[in-house]
Amino acid sequence: MDPRLRCAVDASVGWYDDLCALHGVGSVLVDGIWSALAPPPPLHSAAVTVEPDVTAERVLARLADGPRGGVKDSFSTVDLGAAGWELLLSASWLHRPPAVPRAGRWVDITGARELAAWTSGHDTADVLLPGLLRSAHFRVLARYERDRIVAGAVARLGSGTVDLSNVHGDVDWDELASAVARIFPDRQLVGYERGDDLAAAVAAGFSPVGELRVWVPPTP
Repeated sequence: MDPRLRCAVDASVGWYDDLCALHGVGSVLVDGIWSALAPPPPLHSAAVTVEPDVTAERVLARLADGPRGGVKDSFSTVDLGAAGWELLLSASWLHRPPAVPRAGRWVDITGARELAAWTSGHDTADVLLPGLLRSAHFRVLARYERDRIVAGAVARLGSGTVDLSNVHGDVDWDELASAVARIFPDRQLVGYERGDDLAAAVAAGFSPVGELRVWVPPTP
């Protein structure tokens, strides 16, 4: 496996584990599948494949004993369509070598009121709780124009890799990478995007290193 892909997938699993813990939800990682022990936070899947040899049957068996929710297929190898599941989205994993730190327009969100303004523009108020601001390996970043947030991102440090997520708004990806390098220097960057955001990230030096899919269960 491409080690860049391995870093991206593992960083995403670390994000899921941390976000679930923030919401008081336990999790397990068994037989190549990470899964939540209770309903996961909004916008998050109940299971994530961590190894490329995981089968659809194994995923469905895991979910039969756990909370109902989506599946993040980290390698685009699990087809749940035959079981009636719907494909929610496809995206590309991204990797970028360490960026050069530069002064720029991105700043840290440090208070609950600022975080509320940040999440209100990204529909994540029920996901990114204020407790996230008390974790040393997380940074919630924003770019302001006057007093208005026009772009945002979350950076999570884990095992020498920074996972970029929740990137939104008017983003200069090269500037964002340099802002993260000021906080977490000499770390490779990973994440995933699709559409115009994917194209913008690639133009700023990120490389696609794999494909992922997110499946949602059939309507009861």
